[in-house]
Formats: sequence, C-alpha cells, structure tokens
Amino acid sequence: LDARPELGAVTGTVREIAFDSGATATKGQVLVRLDTSSEEAQLRSAEAQRELARLNRDRSRGLYAEGVVSKADLDTREAEYLKTGGDVEVIEATIAKKTILAPFAGRLGIRTVNLGQYVNEGTPIVSLQSLDPVFVDFSVPEQQLEQLKRAMEVRVVTDATPGRVFTGRVTALNPEVDPATRSLKVQVTVANGGGELRPGMFARVNLVLP
Repeated sequence: LDARPELGAVTGTVREIAFDSGATATKGQVLVRLDTSSEEAQLRSAEAQRELARLNRDRSRGLYAEGVVSKADLDTREAEYLKTGGDVEVIEATIAKKTILAPFAGRLGIRTVNLGQYVNEGTPIVSLQSLDPVFVDFSVPEQQLEQLKRAMEVRVVTDATPGRVFTGRVTALNPEVDPATRSLKVQVTVANGGGELRPGMFARVNLVLP
C-alpha cells in the first residue's frame, strides 16, 4: 500500500502548532505557522514604498498631460511603481509559505517539530496519509499481460485484517515492462472507509478474471 510523503517547511521558527498527532485533517487546514514578524515589518516598508511610487506615478501622469515632463520621465515612474508592487508580492508570498496547510484530507502522523524550534527548508513536520481510498501497487509477470485489463476486479487481503477481503478495481498500468523482473507494475484503487488498511502494509492481491 502506498504512502504519502511528509509535509516539509520553509525556513523559520515554529510559532504555532495547530494540530494534534494522529488527528484527522481537512484539506486546507492550518497545521503550522512559522514566525513572520521580520517579513511583516518588511511588508509594511514595501507597502509604503509602493504607495509613494503610486503617488509619484500619478503626479507624473498629470504633468505629462500638461507637457511638463517627458515620456521618459513618466516611463521611469511607471517602472518604479511596478517594481515596488513586485516587491510587495514577493514578501506576501514568503509570508504565505510560512503557513503550512494540509494539501488534502487525511490522517496525520506524529509531529516531528516543537514550538519554538528553528526549521530549515524541507524539514519534515508531520506525515499526512490519505486513507480512503488507498492504492495497492503490485507487479504482474509479462506472460499474463493479455489477461490484464483496466477496471478488472481485485480482491485484497492482509495479515493485519484476518478474515476481511477488500475489493477494488485496476485503475492504472505502467506503460513499460521492467527489464530486470520482466513484470508490469499495476495500481489498484480500494475503498477504505473504515481505515483498516494503512499505507506501508503488505497485501496479497487476487485478480478476478472474467
């Protein structure tokens, strides 16, 4: 069964942890906020520079209409305004990146960061697993490829759930055969509303022929 990667952070100090280990997360839920006090100060300064550039641009437009300033002077003021606007957007994007959101709904693992901890870019924060549905990946020998079709029924059993048989359908086939094993990788989608199947489990798969 496949697993989702761990969520990583940009560089900064953990200011707020907004989730509990093992909880269920919804898509877009705030998980962690990093300290943005420095960026917020830079943003205020950049916004003031943008406002000044806007006033200079508007003044130059009026003067250009009266023939007082040249087109080159007006173009300079327009460029300055655009540059300051870009500076504001860059800082806003940095601030947004320091709020870590759940990219999809799923089950959270055990957090690996603490309040006040300084984290570098790519530091794992917590694993997030999508448990319903789950994907089962397995390989089929090339001699049986003619029998393999999309949407075929599949039955899945695991040692962790004795007596339970989960059914799914073939949803993806690799386009090429592995030259080392002479087999084709197949992916099956299985409903898992009860959450019994977990990413990383070993499963036995039976393809149901017509």
